Amino acid sequence: MTNRRAVVVTGMGAICALGDQPARIHDALCEGRSRFAAPTVFPADIAPGYHVAEVPDFKAEAYVKTGNVRPLDRTGRLALVGVELTLADCGWTVERRASHPLGLILGTMFCSVRTIGEFDRRAQQAGPEYASPMDFSNTVLNAAAGQVAIWQKLRGINTTLSSGATSGVHAVGYAMQMIRAGRADALLAGGAEEICYESFHGSRQAARLAAPNGVGGPRPFDAARTGTAMGEGAAFLTLEAEEFAAERGARVLARVAGFGSAYDPDTRSATTPSGRALALAIAHALKDAAVGADQIGVVVSSASGSRELDAREGAGIAAAVGTRAPVTAIKSMTGEALGSSGALQALTAIETMRTGRLPGVAGLGTLDPAIKIDASPQTRTVSAKHALVTAIAPEGNCCAIVLSMD
Repeated sequence: MTNRRAVVVTGMGAICALGDQPARIHDALCEGRSRFAAPTVFPADIAPGYHVAEVPDFKAEAYVKTGNVRPLDRTGRLALVGVELTLADCGWTVERRASHPLGLILGTMFCSVRTIGEFDRRAQQAGPEYASPMDFSNTVLNAAAGQVAIWQKLRGINTTLSSGATSGVHAVGYAMQMIRAGRADALLAGGAEEICYESFHGSRQAARLAAPNGVGGPRPFDAARTGTAMGEGAAFLTLEAEEFAAERGARVLARVAGFGSAYDPDTRSATTPSGRALALAIAHALKDAAVGADQIGVVVSSASGSRELDAREGAGIAAAVGTRAPVTAIKSMTGEALGSSGALQALTAIETMRTGRLPGVAGLGTLDPAIKIDASPQTRTVSAKHALVTAIAPEGNCCAIVLSMD
């Protein structure tokens, strides 16, 4: 354990409803800004009263100046832009990528479900011979990761992870483990997800969305919360072995110190949200990082406004690290961006440790008295060397990572 390779973060990139630069996204979060509005990526009249957090006026061509992005669907384009921004931040030039392999670990829940739906509808309505070959290449879950790797000449490991809303955090944890094990020197890790009617309709049918015509966005941890709102985006971290980053003179933003995961098999039957699975995942992450629970300075949670999941997450955090560390929930402003949410949370944790500002939980009026954590709607000044990022999904997946700046 003592001679394992340390893993550092050397770059970050993101695009979401709040912007396309980590620092500006963090500023928006600290200012309590959000961009929830009626959807434009599908007809708003089929979802009256519902708001989503879209990337406004998204055009991949504004970021990627050469090549034809038409073969990529919206998820692929978001992932491409997220990786483009991350590469620009970490200094992995085309020449460097040619001389040393850089891989991609992409987390996503649905990836190209919209393309799958369109492909199937066309084939069923007009006949199989009218199904689009261009759409077909996007009808697999790993389409975005593969196409981005081809586009960006990423010659290293290429993996897609899909564990629901925890996919982004799982991607970062998996990448850290691969680098520790010596199977890679550097990996891009994060996630991408688009808003589309298919995923929106599924969430609505599953009763996961906040009541329509509500004021503002979702209200994580609030006593009167009614559900979440859909978001989208892409976010990635560049992870490298510490000695490899030092050899190339890379700037180090933070360390990925620990990762843990667990599964809750009682999501459908339990009547009391114990949060035991998340608490176990956090305990594994803390042990992996050799960090005590009392050393965690901030928690960036995945709470989204769900009645059940917020209660489970709050219970898991309180059981694992107590009630001392301040907790935030950025999905109150970014929406439930599924596969990309975990990496957006990690970026927020790093920016919080760097700037000493922890965003508040937008819309939090009265903290649910059953949730015993320190959450506030106000942005707070903090001094933290260790941050905890948590994720929990309705299907039972739970995971956590510890990020450090010591």
